[in-house]
Amino acid sequence: MHTSTISDQTDCTGTSPVLHYDGAGPIASIPSHNEIVAEYDNRMTAILQQSISGKQPIHFMPTEVSDDTKYVNGVSSYILRITSSLINGQKAIVNITGIKPFFDVEVPEKMSISMFKSRLVKILSSILNSASKFRVKTISAFPLQGYHTEKKPYIRVRTWNHYDRYNALKAVRAVVSVNNYNPISEDDYNNPLFSLALLWDHTLVLTWDIEIYSSRKTGEVSNAKYEEDVVFMICMTVHWKDNPKPLKQICLVNVETAPDL
Repeated sequence: MHTSTISDQTDCTGTSPVLHYDGAGPIASIPSHNEIVAEYDNRMTAILQQSISGKQPIHFMPTEVSDDTKYVNGVSSYILRITSSLINGQKAIVNITGIKPFFDVEVPEKMSISMFKSRLVKILSSILNSASKFRVKTISAFPLQGYHTEKKPYIRVRTWNHYDRYNALKAVRAVVSVNNYNPISEDDYNNPLFSLALLWDHTLVLTWDIEIYSSRKTGEVSNAKYEEDVVFMICMTVHWKDNPKPLKQICLVNVETAPDL
């Protein structure tokens, strides 16, 4: 399957000139992510720049969270990587370092804390092959599920990287609780910049539809391994997430054409 080495690109709004594409590089007339954001940011970029210049907090909406490891002098260091959209739609990547991954294991009601901690240490030492790869301590916290008036004892297991945390958590197979979560306060909601960031997801979304044709006339679905099967049109729309109104409409075709007038 192939497309012609000469392609035309037209903005479906009829505002962009026809471009002949020779297949040698990117299509210059299609705006980049940052260019679209700059055109439709509703002055959010100016607000963002003012916050940066004034060293104010920069609020964003996370769209993806991932784990990574960086090795320095042979020692692994955990990195929490957050991909997000800023208030103007630009993409931002935040790397948080200095975190030691942990999870909390609830102490069974019919077992003493010391006995449970001892058993837990044996399990972890066996699975991680070393007692130096983790640390444990006793904490008190409210259970994650249900209503409770009193805190319960937990054993917090802290590792140096997320690989060891994964293996340790898999071995323990117990209830994991999140105890460092703080809800947003009313003061935060009254922050005008924060409220704008939470109003809607400023993620720029690209949708597309591909039209194909086969001169083999077999009635089968076109297949990329046949030269007779071609892509003759790719139509795309660009819009903000959860907003059906397109910001841009782009159509690529493999024959020379003129834009709509």
